[in-house]
Amino acid sequence: MAKYRETVCLYYVALGECKKGRDACHEHYCQKCNKYYPRAKERHINQKKKSIQDLKKNERYD
Repeated sequence: MAKYRETVCLYYVALGECKKGRDACHEHYCQKCNKYYPRAKERHINQKKKSIQDLKKNERYD
């Protein structure tokens, strides 16, 4: 299953609660809100690429 990698909004509290008074649902509404401001700038790591690199690094040819 895919991982949702969007950064949470600064004003998002919980499902249905937003400090700006919006009906907040982080997965759908917050990302389209004009008051959206990310909590922190995160670098999302590509897990598939990382696992492939680890496999290649550990490969041994006899």
